[in-house]
Amino acid sequence: MIYLKFALLIWLLLSNTIVNANCVSCNFDNKNLANFEFKNQNLSNASFKGAYLVNADFSGAKLTSAIFDDAYANGASFVGAQLDNASFRNAELELANFQSASLKDVTFESAYMVHAELSKRQILESKFCDNAVKDAMKFSSMCKNQ
Repeated sequence: MIYLKFALLIWLLLSNTIVNANCVSCNFDNKNLANFEFKNQNLSNASFKGAYLVNADFSGAKLTSAIFDDAYANGASFVGAQLDNASFRNAELELANFQSASLKDVTFESAYMVHAELSKRQILESKFCDNAVKDAMKFSSMCKNQ
């Protein structure tokens, strides 16, 4: 099983698209995955710590309990993704799109989120208001009216 996951990771790094991959608990730490497509893939419990994810597409992906701590994910798309219990501590998420994503109990502690796309519902269901989020002035009024 370990060799299979390693082979999958090598293949992922050589192509920019994942097709019908099941990569639960895979480790993508510190990888350059800019412009990769992870659409509709099961990446639950995967780790993307410190990964370079600029313009990566996670639309519709299952990312439950995934870790994006210290990731650089400006312009990344998480549209319709399942991110419950995920962590984005210290992540750069400028212009990231979370439209229609499930964000229950997601941590955004010290994340940089200028121009990120989030709805009031998503902010309130995540741990957004409990965390110190950098440069998130446009969201601060939503937290005050809980």
